[in-house]
Amino acid sequence: MAELGADADPFMLHLYAALAEKERAMISRRTKDALAAKKAQGVALGGLRAHGVQAREDALERSRAICARYLSNFAGKSARKIAAVLNERKVVTPTGGVWHAATVIRVQKRLGLA
Repeated sequence: MAELGADADPFMLHLYAALAEKERAMISRRTKDALAAKKAQGVALGGLRAHGVQAREDALERSRAICARYLSNFAGKSARKIAAVLNERKVVTPTGGVWHAATVIRVQKRLGLA
């Protein structure tokens, strides 16, 4: 509300806040109504589509390849140390990024190694 100036009337600020809250409620109601209408039409809302399932399977396959080539050599090492070594070796993650401890743990869980 800085654009209203330092001498903005508290009553006007209250009105603006009430109008903003009303608009938020109206947007929420319109969104819920639209989603309910689409659901009634039988449109699938959310969830994985064919592309998402394929991307998940591709990432799992890349995880297996990385594990077979690299992660088996790191038995007993921390996830942070494994991530550092993989980054030093310029090995990209299953999604093409850099390694972090959480990424190592996620791949290990995905493959049932953790």
